[in-house]
Amino acid sequence: MSTYQYYEFQAIDRPLTDEEQQAVARLSSRVHPHPRQAVFVYHWSDLPGRARDILIKYYDAMLYMANWGSRQLMFRFPRAVLDMKGVMAYCQPLIVQDYMSFSPEGRYVVLNIEFHDEEGRGDWAEGEGWLPAMLSLRDDILRGDYRALYLAWLKVLEVDDLLESVPEPPVPPHLDVLSPALRTFAEFFEIDDMLIQTAAEASGRRLSQPEDWLPKALSRLPDEERDAFLLRLAQDEPHLSVALNRRLRELMPQPRTELLPRRTVGQLLEGAENRREREQRRRAQEAEAKRIQELEALAKREAETWGQVESLIEQMQSKPYDEAVALLVKLRDLARYRGEEATFQARINDIHSRYNRRSGLIRRLRDAGLYEL
Repeated sequence: MSTYQYYEFQAIDRPLTDEEQQAVARLSSRVHPHPRQAVFVYHWSDLPGRARDILIKYYDAMLYMANWGSRQLMFRFPRAVLDMKGVMAYCQPLIVQDYMSFSPEGRYVVLNIEFHDEEGRGDWAEGEGWLPAMLSLRDDILRGDYRALYLAWLKVLEVDDLLESVPEPPVPPHLDVLSPALRTFAEFFEIDDMLIQTAAEASGRRLSQPEDWLPKALSRLPDEERDAFLLRLAQDEPHLSVALNRRLRELMPQPRTELLPRRTVGQLLEGAENRREREQRRRAQEAEAKRIQELEALAKREAETWGQVESLIEQMQSKPYDEAVALLVKLRDLARYRGEEATFQARINDIHSRYNRRSGLIRRLRDAGLYEL
């Protein structure tokens, strides 16, 4: 069986120059020059060089997936505007960095999230479409929305044995309301929904800023610093708003999100399992209620259904035999529900007695457990 490997690179902050496009195109005949995107698909070979190096040199985002369970997402951030202290809180303990890490690379920082889950729950999936749906997560992280990082941390709990006493990282606000990009992220990495819902129980709301906080903060910005920001704005510096807002928050006291006490890995896993069991019971109850509803509806047309069985048997054909046996199974379930199994079995015995020479029918009755010698 052939392998399937999919690499996709995206440039966000600026398009590639013509020279850079040609340099990427020379990596493989499989890719065509493009100012924003490069896609490589392999079935027998592999990408020449390291995807990480290509990302660092040319692009801002990279996605990789293979049909044996490997999935990887990388973002390149401008080092000057990324809050390293904030993001590194989600890379603890150290074992987490085997799956999620932030690495300085010159004037950039690279976020690498990768899981090689050979026993993953997912079915075969093509790589196309995943990365564009998650690109907005890069800006979210730059702006201090760390829900994607927390979700990746949760995934580590599924694939590695962290000590149950390890505390969770800060639970980001609004974890209970996932954006389309976050839902795609959770689906791409196959993160347990019960675990996400359990974690979201401790997610608060980001308190809103006073309406006049921004003008007040700007008034505290020194003239020289304000002019420097204006110059950077005129030079089209990417993510300048992130840097400016961070500086303004330093100048003004910020409302804090009310957070619940940190839970441990053990508490999260136990909570997810309890939630899973409750969900299974709920589904079982719904299925049983639906089954009873169907049986009570069948009871109102029981005589008609027995007549259908006889008509189908009289056709002496395979498909009608199958349909007749399917109806008989439903009638048997109805008899069990009403405690009339003896009456039902007597009617089955009568059918067997009258049609015992029809081997196709008799075999189907036995295969369905409706008649035994």
